[in-house]
Amino acid sequence: MIIDTHLHVWSDDFSRYPFADGSTDIEDGSVELLNSTMAEAGVDKAVIVQPINYLYDNRYVADCLRRFPGKFEAIGLVNRNAPDAPDQLERLVAEDGFSGLRIHLARPDDPSEWAAPKQYATWERAEDLGSLFIVFGPASHLPAIEPMIRRFPSVPVILDHIGGAPIDEDEPYPLLSNVLRMAECPNVYVKFTPQVHQSTLPYPHEDTFQTYRRIFDAFGPERLMWGTDFPWVLRDIGYLRALELFRVHLDFLTGEDKEWLFHKTASKLWKFDD
Repeated sequence: MIIDTHLHVWSDDFSRYPFADGSTDIEDGSVELLNSTMAEAGVDKAVIVQPINYLYDNRYVADCLRRFPGKFEAIGLVNRNAPDAPDQLERLVAEDGFSGLRIHLARPDDPSEWAAPKQYATWERAEDLGSLFIVFGPASHLPAIEPMIRRFPSVPVILDHIGGAPIDEDEPYPLLSNVLRMAECPNVYVKFTPQVHQSTLPYPHEDTFQTYRRIFDAFGPERLMWGTDFPWVLRDIGYLRALELFRVHLDFLTGEDKEWLFHKTASKLWKFDD
């Protein structure tokens, strides 16, 4: 079993599923392309993350869940400042089958807005629903959300893209340390995705390995999961090589570690209606 825990999809039917900014000039990101790409690589299931292109219109992702029951789970977006944000979360979970929400730390001017008391109601609803949050943004912003994560220890939180850590820091690794400190919270998990954009070396980008290793040592395999960032990954290393990067080239991972990375951790958090 292999589960891709980080990817995005969108439709080319812009009349039915318009982008928030009205644009139409974008590469193919359809669920049909995703399905064929996963099949070629031998990937079984996936977690779809609502693309920012649609902002708070989660309909296309919801339709993908309905069309392919049991194959996908999904993470949505809601307006954090909407008075009914907790109710929007509940509708996504109860009616559309979503698993939780994504937090974009860099979108507000002050990332600490995500940890303000007015956000408690949404986290309390997530706690009641058994849903989760994924956090996207630079590692420099993690301290802003940390108080909320510690306030709700029963709500799983997943850090996208190695927590936004850089790969080229010198000791004492101030930004990476923001990610590593989150290992103190048992409810925090991390996604291992290719960091091609940070690498100065050709594939398999060995200059990224030491950062993966430090995160692995802090969190352990049972709190790590693999993702590709489809369809953007198709631009650079390709989908299959995004899988082989971790399956073959990270030689500090044992066979059991890879089982956690590729499916066992994800299976703890998502049930895929099995």
